[in-house]
Amino acid sequence: MFKTFFLSELKYTLKQPMVYIFMFILGLLEFGATVSDNVTVGGAIGNVYRNSPYTLTLHVSIFCIFSLLMAVAFFNNAALRDYNNEFNEILFTTPLSKPGYYFGRFIGALFISTLPLLGVFIGMLLGTYLNSIFEWIDPSRFGPFYFETFLNNYLLFILPNMFLAGTVIFAMAHKWKSTVISFVGGLVIIVAYIVSGSLMSDVDNETIAALSDVFGINTYAIETKYFTPVEKNTISPGFSGLLFYNRLIWTTVGLLILFISYFSFSFKKKNKKIKKEKTSTSKKETVFTLPQLNPSFNRATNWLQFKSFFYTNFLSIIKSV
Repeated sequence: MFKTFFLSELKYTLKQPMVYIFMFILGLLEFGATVSDNVTVGGAIGNVYRNSPYTLTLHVSIFCIFSLLMAVAFFNNAALRDYNNEFNEILFTTPLSKPGYYFGRFIGALFISTLPLLGVFIGMLLGTYLNSIFEWIDPSRFGPFYFETFLNNYLLFILPNMFLAGTVIFAMAHKWKSTVISFVGGLVIIVAYIVSGSLMSDVDNETIAALSDVFGINTYAIETKYFTPVEKNTISPGFSGLLFYNRLIWTTVGLLILFISYFSFSFKKKNKKIKKEKTSTSKKETVFTLPQLNPSFNRATNWLQFKSFFYTNFLSIIKSV
């Protein structure tokens, strides 16, 4: 059952142009930041390569924040599509598996929400290659492209961040059945992150500041604070130190939200107003008096039945000749 809903979510969403439009936008922005000094993401990078592990990680982590609004569309659609199409009343009467339905839709939306961010990798890779041909900026500002950085960024930033945001959006969508509330929830997550980031910047304890960062951007900045340009050009973010513990903490928070939402979800429709109306209408019962029939069977009745059967059988014989 999980596989059925997971694959159906992928097939439905991948047929829509939204995924590819978002991927193209992020890829175009990253391409511009790679080959032009006029486009910057997250500030100046100094003597660090334009395609270094540090630069790629910085860009991916920042684009994750703006991708939350894109993720709202995917998670909200996965949660409410059956309700919006008024198909839920039919679907929920079938012998569905609750875990298969709920987690199949969620994991499908989670995977889809990470796809637009692949545009960042494509944009940087394409910019690195084309700049070696057209030399829009000095080729010496580029180094080797580390595919390990691509994988680590996906596992450390893209997947955990989309997972955490997705659990909140998916839970809100199932709770209130409203697209507007889902988008407001996405905006609240972004605003809350910006406000908390400004508050935590005044904290003297860097460990607390690093672990409390929801999306891990400041955590990575703290860990690479004393890196030399050579280290930034060669070292990919790893599964160790404060960054690893930060990801572990917030992924656990996401799991907690997901399971709370799962156990509160039900296929049964709860509507107290309908119940009150039913009780009130049941009190006002109207009694109908049926007319009394007096059937009579005599020779006239037998004659009418004979004519009817004769006529029916005679026509069937004539038609078959």
